[in-house]
Formats: sequence, C-alpha cells, structure tokens
Amino acid sequence: MKSIINLCLCAGIALVLTACATPYDTQKHFWSFGEGFETVQIAPNSWQISFVGNTNTDRGLARKYVMRKSAELSQMAGFAYFAFTNEHLDRDSVGQFGVGFEGGHDTLWGSSSTTQETSVLVEVTGLHAKEEHQGSRVYDVNFILSNVDVEG
Repeated sequence: MKSIINLCLCAGIALVLTACATPYDTQKHFWSFGEGFETVQIAPNSWQISFVGNTNTDRGLARKYVMRKSAELSQMAGFAYFAFTNEHLDRDSVGQFGVGFEGGHDTLWGSSSTTQETSVLVEVTGLHAKEEHQGSRVYDVNFILSNVDVEG
C-alpha cells in the first residue's frame, strides 16, 4: 500500500512540474530536454542567444526572457544599451501523442495531444550610446533590468 502511495505522489509531482513554463534560469543540456538558454559570444560586443521553451511557455514570455538575458549580458560587458540585429520567434508543433481503442462495431474512441515549443533566436549588439545603432530599436539596459520581470 505504501508503494502505491509513493507512486501516486511521484506521479502527482511530475504532473505539476510539467504544467509549468520553462523557468528563466534553465540552460540547454541533455537533462533539460533541449529547453532553456544557449548563449554564444560572436564578437566583442555581440552575442547569439537562443531560447527554447515548453508547451506552457508562450511567445510573450519567451521574448521577455530573451530581452532580460540581453540586458544582463550587455551590462556584464559594460554596455548601457543594446539592439537586436536579428530576431526569430517561432511556436512549432514538435510531437503528437495519441491513444485509441475500438469500442465495437466500427466505433473508435481515443485521445490525442500535440506538444509545442516556443523558440527565440536573437543576435544582440551591446552599445555604449543610444545613437550608435541606426535602423532598429535600441533598448536601455537599466530600464529593462528594472522593468522586465521574469520571475512572476
């Protein structure tokens, strides 16, 4: 009886954990199932940031995550501003799971669900002054860090 209770408790915890959006501090690796951040510095003042979120991570939250990460990287490198020089935001169906069974006389009952991922890929350039970059929106690092909440 105790093992059944433990099994139900573990299943309940797993269900609760899968119902949450991918957390901000997740780094991509094998154990995160390919979800989370991957950051590569591509120039002294530029980074490529990719983020993949689970089904419960919508486009708006994924973009907030990348905006916040861009501000953090720019601040650590001594830049007061940053701009996105390239940005791709997608929400893709990545898998489908279904169960079906026959109920008699050509009746088929079943259930199916589709898994989706939200992915963002940006190239970020850190800037010392707002006027350094023409042609795209320039973001203030301190304003983003003070106003873009990724914990709530």
